[in-house]
Amino acid sequence: MYAYNMKIPPKKIVITEAENALWYPLRTVPRHEMKLYCLLEEKRIPAYLPVMPSIKVHHVHYKSNSYRYENEVLRPMLPSYVFARLDSIQRQSIWRNNSVRAILDVPKIHQESFIEELRGLQVMEELSLHTKVEYKREIAVNDRFVIEEPPQFEGAYGYLVERRKRFLWVIKLEIVGGYVTAEIDPRQYKFTKI
Repeated sequence: MYAYNMKIPPKKIVITEAENALWYPLRTVPRHEMKLYCLLEEKRIPAYLPVMPSIKVHHVHYKSNSYRYENEVLRPMLPSYVFARLDSIQRQSIWRNNSVRAILDVPKIHQESFIEELRGLQVMEELSLHTKVEYKREIAVNDRFVIEEPPQFEGAYGYLVERRKRFLWVIKLEIVGGYVTAEIDPRQYKFTKI
C-alpha cells in the first residue's frame, strides 16, 4: 500500500454541504490517492483523504551487507478512495483525469447521511493516532449509538461490537461499502443508544 511522508499529511477539512455541489467518493487507480488529492487541492476543490499512521519497513542491501529500518508514515484508510465536493462542471473535469476510475453517485437525498459517514471517518482518523484502526468489507454490527463524552468525539455515531472480550467502535460506510473499526475501552466514553 502506498505511504505518504508523515511530515506532510493531507489538510483537515470541515465537511459541509453546499447548494450547487455534492460530495462524491472518487475511486482511484491503485496508489493514486495522494496524486488525485493534490490535484483537487490545486484546483481548490474541497477534498478529503482519510489517512492513518503505519510503519513502513525498508530493506537495504549494499554489497554484502543488508539491514532494515522502519519509519512512521501515513497510509490511506480506504485504499483507492478520495472524497470531493464537486459541482457538475468540476465532476466532468475530474472524470477525465487518468487517476480516476469511477465517481460513485450519491444523490442529493443521501448527502446528509453520506456527510455523516465522512465525519465518522474523521473521528476514526483522530482515533488512529492512539489505537489500531482497520477497514473491513463485512462485519456484524450490534447497537447503534451516539457519543456524548469525551468532547472531541461528541455527536459521533457508530456501532459497538464485542469480539473476544474486545470492544470495537464501527463506522458503517454505506456508499463505499465496508466498515472502519477501532478498538476502544467503552468505560472511557459516554454513549447514548439510538
